Amino acid sequence: MKQKNKSKISVVMSTYNEPLKWITESIDSILDQTFTDFEFIIINDNPKRKELKTFLEKYKKQDKRIILIKNKQNIGLIKSLNKGLKKAKGKYIARMDADDISLPKRFKIQYDYMEKHKDIFLIGSGLIQMDKDQIKLRNAFQPSGTQKIKKILKKRNCIYHPTIMFHNKKWLKYRKKMLYVEDYDLYLRLLTKNLKLENIKETLLKYRIRRNSICHNKKDIQMAFQKKARDFYIERTKNKKDSYRKFNLYKIEKEFFLEDSPINLEYKIKKNIKLKEYLSLKINSRKGIRRFPLKLKFYFYYLYSILPQVFLKKIRLIFYKNF
Repeated sequence: MKQKNKSKISVVMSTYNEPLKWITESIDSILDQTFTDFEFIIINDNPKRKELKTFLEKYKKQDKRIILIKNKQNIGLIKSLNKGLKKAKGKYIARMDADDISLPKRFKIQYDYMEKHKDIFLIGSGLIQMDKDQIKLRNAFQPSGTQKIKKILKKRNCIYHPTIMFHNKKWLKYRKKMLYVEDYDLYLRLLTKNLKLENIKETLLKYRIRRNSICHNKKDIQMAFQKKARDFYIERTKNKKDSYRKFNLYKIEKEFFLEDSPINLEYKIKKNIKLKEYLSLKINSRKGIRRFPLKLKFYFYYLYSILPQVFLKKIRLIFYKNF
């Protein structure tokens, strides 16, 4: 027996530190869709931000399609999205980011396509890149054709994550250890299951370029995890399973970075140092040192050479977070 009042689409969006103006634009772009049969699952991953809590609760009262999930503590994007996927009841899942804007006909176009092409499991689309003030930068598209996409995905990601819509399957979730590349890892896992992925040619979303985004500041780290996702894919094609369960995050330092980079990641996590800040420490520290005058650099390196390493590590973790 089919569940009554079951929405055709479940929209899943997580929020954290985005400006309220951006979140407003994102939420309004969903609520103003020409296709109205959806539930809108919003995960608040910043419980300490009181104005965000009040803001989201106000929206929830205004539109009954909004389902609000309040995390008791910050758990990160991947775990938050998985909570949203678990809650979703729609036939299809649509992803949304809290700083992007969906164009009015996005859901109508994607839903009609999915209904017409039953053999396609997931679709993405083109997008418009914009700056923080919604000024258009350029149109961006990825290749189309399921076979072409399959071939390209073995080398790089070619589906824009914020644009995707896919079938709602309870076994489907993001893998929490695939930092920065949870979407790419998901696509490769779908390929392993011989499911078809496609990009439609329409432009359906405005994507906000942020200076502090992963793509801009942590490209080396992202590339390292992309390689790991590809390695897992190759393992699955040969052995029907991969070694993800045995994958320890701290080993990515040895595999992809210089030997002088920070080590013992698990220890840092236990000390409540955010993984994102920790992995970026090596890159950010170099950027920070370049900003100093020459004389100050000399004193810095002199102190660095004589002070105990334990003390230096604590100083670096506090100091470089500001850059």
